[in-house]
Amino acid sequence: MTRVLIVGDERKGTVRARIDEMTAWLGARGVEADVELDREVSLEDREADLVVVLGGDGSILAAARRMGANQRPTLGINLGRLGFLTAFGDDHAIEAVRKALDGELVEEPRLMLTCAVERASGKHVPPLLFLNDVVMSAKPAAGIVRLVASRVDRELGRYSGDGLIVSTPVGSTAYSLAAGGPILSPRLEAVVLTPLAPHSISLRPLVLPVGSGFMLRVIDAGTSDMCALVVDGQVQVDVGKDDVVRIETTDVRFRHLTKGPANFFQVLREKFGWADEPRRGD
Repeated sequence: MTRVLIVGDERKGTVRARIDEMTAWLGARGVEADVELDREVSLEDREADLVVVLGGDGSILAAARRMGANQRPTLGINLGRLGFLTAFGDDHAIEAVRKALDGELVEEPRLMLTCAVERASGKHVPPLLFLNDVVMSAKPAAGIVRLVASRVDRELGRYSGDGLIVSTPVGSTAYSLAAGGPILSPRLEAVVLTPLAPHSISLRPLVLPVGSGFMLRVIDAGTSDMCALVVDGQVQVDVGKDDVVRIETTDVRFRHLTKGPANFFQVLREKFGWADEPRRGD
């Protein structure tokens, strides 16, 4: 029997009603439905042939991280605002699930990376899986922070300013874009390093193949003892001077269900007005 795992956040007003409607529809079709509303619980060991996420982009990022190494085909239903990662809106939820079950959607793998912290003291923070980005930034009112980005065998650059974003292609349409970074095709195996308010006009976003990964080291945390390392906008770890953040490759891929490859560019136009001609007034 097919099993569908429905993941939602009860803080969003229509989630409960949508879950009730969806579970009833699935039951009538002979599909077993499992529901998880706890935003913190792991999804890695849950049995499911399809994961349906009710929410916005943040809900999908959280679900991807919580699935860990056991990624399943995932369909996003937008109950939030922008919903860039969601294939369907709330008013087409049942239709979307039907298409997924009938094999009418396209599964597109999306790059995921891991982020781990090695303390100068020798202690370690276990790796965190992420889909969007990691952001190293100054604490509030801490002033300028200084970071070094490097590969295993060479230094890539020194960053002085408010911090640095390391973004996957999925995350290139999020914070990185707002900070002046480029949009990457979601099919690329690449990352973009986007400086935050750099104190040098020579520092510009840098696109690189993932390769063997990257290291970030804190040289100076400003007037604070710690910088803030934020993973996918949801998990924060304090990082101090001479601590090293390792961003590495993984075989894990987010299994994103979409309407097809062309949908990415359609969403760019619909959500951002990307590449539209200037509108003329009457």
